[in-house]
This record gives sequence, C-alpha cells and structure tokens, in this order.
Amino acid sequence: MLLAISGGIDSVVLAYLLKSVGYKFALAHCNFNLRGKDSKADEAFCKALAKKLHVNFFSQHFDTKTYSKTNKMSIQMAARELRYAWFNELILKNKFDYLVTAHHANDVMETIFINLCRGTGIKGLKGIPEKTGNIVRPLLNFTKEEINSFAKKEKIKFRIDKSNLEDKYERNLLRLEVIPKLKKLHPSLEQTFLNNVSNFKAEADIVSDFLAEKTKLLISEKGEQVLINKARLKKEKHVSSILHYILETFGFNASQINDITTNVTEKGEVGKLFFASNFTLTIDREFIFIKPLVNRNPEAISIRSFNELKRSGHLKLKKLSKFERTNKNELIIEKNKLIFPLRIRTKKTGDRFRPFGMKGFKLISDFLKDQKLNAFEKEKCLILENGNDEIIWVIGYRSDDRYKVTANNNELLKITVIE
Repeated sequence: MLLAISGGIDSVVLAYLLKSVGYKFALAHCNFNLRGKDSKADEAFCKALAKKLHVNFFSQHFDTKTYSKTNKMSIQMAARELRYAWFNELILKNKFDYLVTAHHANDVMETIFINLCRGTGIKGLKGIPEKTGNIVRPLLNFTKEEINSFAKKEKIKFRIDKSNLEDKYERNLLRLEVIPKLKKLHPSLEQTFLNNVSNFKAEADIVSDFLAEKTKLLISEKGEQVLINKARLKKEKHVSSILHYILETFGFNASQINDITTNVTEKGEVGKLFFASNFTLTIDREFIFIKPLVNRNPEAISIRSFNELKRSGHLKLKKLSKFERTNKNELIIEKNKLIFPLRIRTKKTGDRFRPFGMKGFKLISDFLKDQKLNAFEKEKCLILENGNDEIIWVIGYRSDDRYKVTANNNELLKITVIE
C-alpha cells in the first residue's frame, strides 16, 4: 500500500497502525511549498518517520501557487489535483495495490455539512466512502478525539499544520467554530453522523434499485440510440428523479436535466437539442432520443514539413531569439521537439496529456470539464498532435508539460492559431 503522509496526527497514527499489524506499505509526502520552513520541516519529519518504521519514502515538490493561478482554481483544488496525479504515477510505476488516506469520522461529518450547504441529493449525504476504486480510508469509523487519545497514549510525535487553525477556509470554519458549538448541544455528534451515514447509504441503495427498475420499463435501444418513452415517463410520479438517474450517466448536468424535465412535463419545444460531452439529446413528440455526439470535424489536418507549417492556413510560424510571453492562442516550443507529420484534430475518447505544471497524465475530457466549458466549446476543441502521437497542445487552453521550453539556447518557434 501507498500511504499519503502529511506529518499531521491522522496520517502518522495510521502509519503506526499499519506497521503494528504487519501491512507492507510505503509513505508518500507532498511538499506544496506553501508554508516556507514549515513545509521543509514536514518533509524532513516524514522522511525520518519512514526510516524509523523501515518503509520506503517518496516525496515530491510542487509549485502549487503557479498551478493554481495558471488553472484559475483555488489553492486547495490545485493541491488536490497535483497530489492525486502524482499518487497515480507512483502507484503505476511501483505497482502498489492501494492508496491509503487518513480521513476519519470528523471528515465525514464536515463533508456532509459542506454538501448540504452547496446543495445535494441523497448521494451527498453518504459522506466519504470507505473505498473508492483503489483508494481506501480505514479510519472513517474513528473520531478525531479517539485518534488524539491513541497518539497521546502511545506517545506518538507528529507535526501541527498551523494553516488548519485558520478559519478562512470553509472546512476549517466548520471544524473550528460551527461543529464545536453543535457538540455542546449534542456531545455524541460524530457517532450520530456515523449512524446517519449508514442509514443514508442503505436508503440511497434502495432508491437506486427503484430507479433502475423504472428505467428498464422506460427505455429501449435502437442501434446506437437510447429512446425514452415520453408517454410512459409522464405517467410516473417521480419524473424528475427518474430523468436525473438516467441522464446523469450520459454526462448531462443538473441544469440541463431540469430544463429537459420541464420540457417533458409541460408543453415543451419539440426538436429541442441538448449537448453533453459525448452525447446529444433530442426531445421528439413520442420519445427522448439520446445518441453519441457526431464529430463535426472528423478529418484531421496533416502538416508534413516546416514548409507546410509556414503555408498552413490554420497556424502561423515565427522564429524567436528568446522566450516571450504568450496569449491563449500562442505556443512557444523548441524546434527540435517537433516531429512531422503534425496533426490538428478534434479530441477523441481516451485522449490523455500531461497538462503544463503537472507530473501526471489527465484525460482531456476531464481537463475540459475542469475548465467549465459548455458542450459546444468542448465539441470545437482542437488538438495539436506530434508525429510520435503525443499531444503537444490542447489548442487555446493548455500545452503539454513534456513540451515546455527547457533551454533558451535551443531554437524557439512561436506557433499562433489563425482565427
């Protein structure tokens, strides 16, 4: 197993527990370079802990602030993306079976509060699962108080992250102010939430089974198309819930599903179209038709030489003597990294690249989702592909980290998209 270790009490206690029962594991520590000397001290502490426990140690430094700014996301989201991409790299390279994290009962409670504040269905009340794919969370049934008590009894040393004591973050505000006040009214708050989560999970499964049975009665398939019978659907008592259950699996968002529900239950517009990442939905008189999104630009443009690149009506080429700032429609690359033929094409299912600033790979579909693009913007997105089949650039959005400029003494080219 690979244990994500911060140096804080939760992950350190989990390391000792794993060692005490004889599991084979290694420690992986992320240094996000956000806390100056404290970040270095955390890393040194984790390295020393690995030596003490006689387990392998991996560490990685990240420029989290730059990644956050470049990708227009919060520091917390940037850190999450960076660490899980790196964890996945380690797991693949070293053939770990599981990634282990130290989430506990209080994290479950905080997550449910956050989901409630942001708006959620019954799924959001299920909290944090004990297992998601290859990620396991063995401390979910233990409270923070129990973890603290264990650490004190066993005289376990750990690091304190002072940022966890600041109430400027949503989760910290809940942890430091809201939940302690609720605990005064309900001392067994954590246990109550754990019991509730168990109930919510069971009830969510019941709802899911009910919706699955209803779905079988409403849908049929015709070639690649899925058909939903409108007349039968309108007779159902829970039209909205049924449509959410069916349509979210095709990638339609909550706002679209609400519009589709209104269109079906009221006198809607026949022929109205909705687009998800990979599917299109049409509302007809008798059926709702869902079919794979047809690629409107199926033909890739092949560029076989620098001369063709110069003459291209799609890209403009300019030699540079030194690196300069670019806008979203410009890419600077070292000339010797280009392999012909280059291709300009639309994205395909399964396309992956290594976004600039990241160590790990990401599906382009997930990357575009993170950019909050609508269906039409995603459909128009173009890829610049190198002759070795590696993606150089998601045009207009992000270049691949493998093609970043590493030395100004190499010949540089600026490639500009002609709009």
